[in-house]
Amino acid sequence: MSTLTQKAQGLRSTLPRSGGGTPPQDSGVRLATLPRPEGELRFTWNEYEGRFYLRFQLWSKGDDGSFWPVKGQGFTIKVKELPDLAEGVQRALDMALSEAGKTSGGSSTYRSSEGVGAPF
Repeated sequence: MSTLTQKAQGLRSTLPRSGGGTPPQDSGVRLATLPRPEGELRFTWNEYEGRFYLRFQLWSKGDDGSFWPVKGQGFTIKVKELPDLAEGVQRALDMALSEAGKTSGGSSTYRSSEGVGAPF
């Protein structure tokens, strides 16, 4: 083995496995955390330059056990969009409760005023 290879391996063994650095902190108020196989989905209330927004972000666990946000796996909701989101969540809850109350084992489709929903 060459001296260069030995030095490279020696240096490599001293470096952090996850790429180093300190994991970022969630800057917002966490409203909910949903476990996922690949980590957790965090729902937070945030502020940027005096404007508030909601953020959904997937976080994965690093080699050292700390959580890191997954690039490209998050999105935001503006406060002005919150009423539409709330109405959509209410409709989803109604649909889920309707399906949970059914005793038949068959597949069904929810129909709303906006058309046919997804089959359950």
